[in-house]
Amino acid sequence: MKTNYSFYYALLGILLTGSQGTAQITGSLSRKEVIEMTLAHSYAIQNNNIESEKVTRDKQKAYQTFLPHVSVNSSYTHLNDAISMSVPPITLVIPGLPTLPPIILDPIVLQKQDILKTDVTAQMVLFTGLKVTYGTKALEHQQRAIGEMKQQLVSVAINETLQTYDRLAVIDQSDKVLDESARRLEKEAQFAKKALNQGLITPYDESKIEIARQELEAKRIELQTARNMTISKLTQLTGKPGSLFQSLAPTIEKWVTDTLNTDFTENPQIRALNEVLSATSYKRKSTISGYLPTVYAFGKKELITEDLSALDPEWAVGIGLKWSVFDGLQTYRDQQKARLDETMARNNLDAAEELLQLNMEKTRQDIELADQLINLANRKRITAAKGLQIAQKQYETGLGSITERLSAETDYQTAELELIQAIYRQRTAMAAFLDASGSLNIESIKD
Repeated sequence: MKTNYSFYYALLGILLTGSQGTAQITGSLSRKEVIEMTLAHSYAIQNNNIESEKVTRDKQKAYQTFLPHVSVNSSYTHLNDAISMSVPPITLVIPGLPTLPPIILDPIVLQKQDILKTDVTAQMVLFTGLKVTYGTKALEHQQRAIGEMKQQLVSVAINETLQTYDRLAVIDQSDKVLDESARRLEKEAQFAKKALNQGLITPYDESKIEIARQELEAKRIELQTARNMTISKLTQLTGKPGSLFQSLAPTIEKWVTDTLNTDFTENPQIRALNEVLSATSYKRKSTISGYLPTVYAFGKKELITEDLSALDPEWAVGIGLKWSVFDGLQTYRDQQKARLDETMARNNLDAAEELLQLNMEKTRQDIELADQLINLANRKRITAAKGLQIAQKQYETGLGSITERLSAETDYQTAELELIQAIYRQRTAMAAFLDASGSLNIESIKD
């Protein structure tokens, strides 16, 4: 039987195309994409959403205070005797006729001895003394505070993801520095081998190059360990498998943004504390309801009328009022506590403003320091590069020793790594500044 291989070739082509597409997507994960994964996975943000949903349920519960409460009540009662009213004997006196015997009547039964009752009762609150009105306003501000805290949690998650992603970039850039150094040392090793054969250097000089290469390999192992740990951190933050980040090769550059025309007034923490202050204010106002009456409407309908007494109505409706004239100072104490809560909320707001003001100033100073360190590290790298070129030429022409050559290599390698670390420090300081100002969001991220 002839096999049609075209189908299998087509299927293989689709699979290969799909795998290449996946590799491209995996390798092109940007900072924003990784941050979006973190935000979708964050348990803290999920719990914040649940807290907001709980407040929504509390608001619904508060509004439902004005819905009628309907109940069906049933009871059976056995009395020791029927409730009745005796009627005195009736004596008829007719002039001119003999006195007739008195007429004795049976007692009038007001309530039978066995009573079976079933009724439907409804009650609806009409006025709660403004407790529901102010209470729901307090809940609205509480929900807004939770929403602002969500933005704070988002900012924290973004900052943590950025630092982790940038650490991966630092590791990759450092690995490139080591690769360049390894290529130069490989070239020097070949030159040293020829020089040794010609008797221009000693075996000891050649061993120094080998030691430098081994030290370089040790640094690579450390970087690989750090890379694995960083990928594990990204896995924990995003909930995605580590294989998704294995092919990432991010770069790291200086982060430039406006730091002068920015303050902390838009910080989510400040907005949240303002909402908390408003919530405590409305909570204090709601305690006034303890001095006001509660008004409600009610209705009742008997479903079984056979056992009703002569005094029991078959149905009734009305309006009731409950006014607590003296509640043992409970309302007064509630007001005192609410005032203290409001004072605490105001103190927390003032303290947060002072701390954020200090934090803003600190992060500005950190950014300025990081910028200076970048400039210094860049100048140091340029100087080290010139020194490396001079050391290479001197060593190749026999004017310099292998020790000087390797020392210049180490200096240049250190300068390159210090520049990468300085850029990482500047980016960390910038993220902290934007976090303090409330401007750290996914739109502010630049890859």
